[in-house]
Amino acid sequence: MIKKFAFAAIAVTLLCLGAAFVLPREWRVERSVVINAAPQRVHALLFDLKRWQDWSVWNRTLDPQLRNAYEGPQDGVGAKWLWLGPKMGRGQLVIVASDPLRGIELDQAIESETVNAHASLTFTPEGAATRVTWVDEGTLPPIAGGLFRNTLQQQLGAHLESSLTKLKTILEAQTPGPSPLPPADPVDAGQPDAN
Repeated sequence: MIKKFAFAAIAVTLLCLGAAFVLPREWRVERSVVINAAPQRVHALLFDLKRWQDWSVWNRTLDPQLRNAYEGPQDGVGAKWLWLGPKMGRGQLVIVASDPLRGIELDQAIESETVNAHASLTFTPEGAATRVTWVDEGTLPPIAGGLFRNTLQQQLGAHLESSLTKLKTILEAQTPGPSPLPPADPVDAGQPDAN
């Protein structure tokens, strides 16, 4: 009798593993928000990865023991953020494209040494406002990835929404700087003084 139960348990386990192996592992989450700010002002908070601590949910509020490190240039293409924490795990992201009018693109390595996810935050003008659309997608590891794909998408969707809401709040609370003055007409001041 014990042998029958053992064989049944093994059969069920193998069946579950087989089903998990063929479940889809690719995930994609998209959220957007309209912010009453010009694209350049939105871009200023995105292309400097250190400023993500101000508006994204992935900071010490979520994981008090989070450790951050930054590599590469201060901002823009090549800037890299690395993190490690008991709740956020281990990961890194690097900016691979950055345009003040169109947005940024990021490669991510989550619990991996190689890139396994990609994200973009793109800008679409809507009158004087900007629609910011955040798309995050990637591939989870075999077996466990297929089982937790839906949970990941739900949690990530909530995180993107919270982060975009905070980004909107920060930008709309700021007073935009004065518009730059148009260039003055050139004035012929004559030859420079030799003295």
